[in-house]
Amino acid sequence: MARKCKCGCKVELPPAAKCTDIISKKGYSSIKCLADHEKAKRELKAEKEVKQRNKEFREKVAINKKATTPRSKWLSRLQTLINQWVVNVRDKDEPCCTCGTTKPTIKYDAGHMISRGSSPELRFELTNIHKQCSMKCNVYGSGKRKEYELFIIEKYGQAHLDWLNGPHKLLKEQYPDNESIEKDMIFYRRLLRDAGLRPNE
Repeated sequence: MARKCKCGCKVELPPAAKCTDIISKKGYSSIKCLADHEKAKRELKAEKEVKQRNKEFREKVAINKKATTPRSKWLSRLQTLINQWVVNVRDKDEPCCTCGTTKPTIKYDAGHMISRGSSPELRFELTNIHKQCSMKCNVYGSGKRKEYELFIIEKYGQAHLDWLNGPHKLLKEQYPDNESIEKDMIFYRRLLRDAGLRPNE
């Protein structure tokens, strides 16, 4: 198979053993081709170095951003993912947990039976979070606590309602650091993507 000039000009060269000058032995048809090829290699190397530096810079920015993001922001982002999963995946075909409406035209929330404010340790307890119509029950109805308790008893039993109303590990114990929060965020992002949804957070 005939050799071709390394610079890409497609000039055919004789076998290296038959070449009488160093340029053609190295695989180039002329000094210009050699110079052009070396220049192209330097430019490619420089481009790769720039891309590598940019990548390293972006990684440093991401690390710094993680380090400076307050815990409250991490918890809020996790809550957004869980709420999205509850309403649009787990309870997608379920009615409102407290009034039973199934109207497709209204907004639904991920309603907590025991509020995040009163018991932050139950903030991410999935049996404390269910699909609930936004206006009638969750907002204007203040969560409809009595109806919600009946729903919990019917779905999980009285013993589980008693457990929800009992003591629990503090949120700081459940999520001792940002890495533990991020681990659950990754988990719920995957669940949402597997369901064909784009995570909202």
